[in-house]
Amino acid sequence: MKKISFLRMLVISLLGFALTFSSNIQDPPLMTYKVRQLAPDLPNTALGFLGFIGLLVAMAVQPIVGVFSDRAKTKLGRRLPFIIGGAVLIAASLFLLAAAPTLWILLMGVIFIQFSSNVLQGPWQALIPDLVPESQRGTASSLKAVMDIIAVIVGGAVAGMLLGRVEQWGQGAVYAAAGAPVVLFAIFIVFTGIWAREKAGVTDEAIASRSVGEALKNAFYVNFRERPVFGWWFANRILFWGAFIAINTFLINYLMDVIHMSQGQAQSFYGTLKIILGGALIVLALLSGWLSDKFGRKPVMLAAGLVAFAGAFALLFVRTQSLITVAGAIIGMGVGTFLSASWALATDVVPGGEAARYLGIANIATCIGSGGARLLGGVLIDPINKALGSSSSGYLFLFSLAALFFLASALVIIPLPKKT
Repeated sequence: MKKISFLRMLVISLLGFALTFSSNIQDPPLMTYKVRQLAPDLPNTALGFLGFIGLLVAMAVQPIVGVFSDRAKTKLGRRLPFIIGGAVLIAASLFLLAAAPTLWILLMGVIFIQFSSNVLQGPWQALIPDLVPESQRGTASSLKAVMDIIAVIVGGAVAGMLLGRVEQWGQGAVYAAAGAPVVLFAIFIVFTGIWAREKAGVTDEAIASRSVGEALKNAFYVNFRERPVFGWWFANRILFWGAFIAINTFLINYLMDVIHMSQGQAQSFYGTLKIILGGALIVLALLSGWLSDKFGRKPVMLAAGLVAFAGAFALLFVRTQSLITVAGAIIGMGVGTFLSASWALATDVVPGGEAARYLGIANIATCIGSGGARLLGGVLIDPINKALGSSSSGYLFLFSLAALFFLASALVIIPLPKKT
């Protein structure tokens, strides 16, 4: 496979920006606003369980869509039809979330947004192993990570700006927050269709020769004995991502209940925090991609887990906005380092002919971590706070678990071969 230009790698990463921008407007800002509106007595329980159910959908959808995408033979190629269809469904789902008048309809919106996002995400993720040679995948993954980080910053800032003005703008602010990602999807799909899709009719014949029914039976199968590196990567991803989501999902509620900010102040501070951390994270993501190409994925991923652990541990003891920002910055340094090296390793070890299916299975690790963190938050925070008559105990217990998960994510990397 010939090397590709930096510009083409950039265009490949644009849909990742749109997906992350969308998810960071939806969760936690929009979802936190909706659950505090519809379930004011148990906001963390509702937020946790809604997120957990949505991620069960995500776990099921992506590998199955990957099976069909790996075998698709269309004039638009294997990936673009699913990308376009997923984007249309995402737009409808976002507005359903924004308009939901009850928890049941909000749940429907969560299910639909997870279904549609994963229809798009699986085939899009496969564009890196489809189009990028192995020698450039660290760079491509670091570029993807940079786009993710910028999208986290911009998504958090836009959500904070819009949802922080609900008192002035009313429901219009909520619809504006839901509509912002739709514009990006429309623009970036055009760029992808022109400059970043594989040639039409390019399908691995060994994969295509198997029937769809046979492939669907094995859609979720991986022999971890044959692919031990993928197994350790899978465990690392669950632990690290679960720890990050445990803190990120419940941070706005923590700021309101423990730091005693108003809804508008908490949303605005959350958005500002994302902006402050952004520049450093971008540099770290680019640097870690280069380092992982030069020295291997293992040492970079090990460092990421240890740095994030230090930040999460510090978060347990701080109560002022400035110190929360410092603790968040340290966690963010770990996350920025992790994003590039982790995804570079994933694209290294998946078989090229089944890239969409394997990366869909890889996404299950992200979903298990995310879903488990949300479920823990839903089960622990409100009940512990009520049992102890405290506004902070449940949050601190969850954040303590997150710190331990970050540490464990570093430890499970140790068995990887030195040259990984």
